[in-house]
Amino acid sequence: MKTGCAVNFCDYDSLKHYDSGSFNSKYKTDLTRKLQEVEKDSLNDELVSTFLNKQYQTCKTLDELILYRVFGLYGRADGKVKGARSSGGYASTEFAESLIDAKLRLALDPKWFSTKAYEEKILLPKGSIINVGIVAPVTLKTGAVLPGGADQILLPKNWSEEDWTIGYRRVTTRQLINPPEFKLKKSDLPESDAKATVYKIPVCCSCGGSDVTRLEESEQFEVEGSKGNRYIMRFHCNNPKCRYYW
Repeated sequence: MKTGCAVNFCDYDSLKHYDSGSFNSKYKTDLTRKLQEVEKDSLNDELVSTFLNKQYQTCKTLDELILYRVFGLYGRADGKVKGARSSGGYASTEFAESLIDAKLRLALDPKWFSTKAYEEKILLPKGSIINVGIVAPVTLKTGAVLPGGADQILLPKNWSEEDWTIGYRRVTTRQLINPPEFKLKKSDLPESDAKATVYKIPVCCSCGGSDVTRLEESEQFEVEGSKGNRYIMRFHCNNPKCRYYW
């Protein structure tokens, strides 16, 4: 395949890893003047401990807010399902930049079994009562620390996923290049994933899209990066606004 300037391909020579939170900070939902503090909810100790320094505010939303929730379930050999459901209580003002960045920014301890494979985009109605703070760091059994640091929103009890969620997507293994699109519907998602294969489904890191083609060997082509190194393109995003190759 011949490549020209119109081909949108990954220049691996110019790829740079960015610090967690630095990309989505440009796009996250700004809560300024959108919350009114109300009488503080009395949360249990387990919930309180998830907020940095155990500090949180109970607020009424003065406007609609866009929030994001990372989730994912996997099925075990015994038929039981573990992980985080899409209807869970925690959300954030920022989208996941990648699987590892979500783990770090949201301090998602592996013992909670969330695959982090999916993210939903939530339109929180005006007048909702939420608890707001910062994600507290989590120390793992190994001694490693997941720093947290993202805005943490505890959603109202029994919030309506059906009415409030406006789209879903798969979370990318590589860091996003552009803000993601949430084109999947709940019906597009499996009830749970096989743990061995959940992270092997290709997702476009340019648009976050899941409509991706794994190119046949005869369709794969070579490109030259900005530093002269050559790379084989093996995947193609079918989103007409993206058309990314990598």
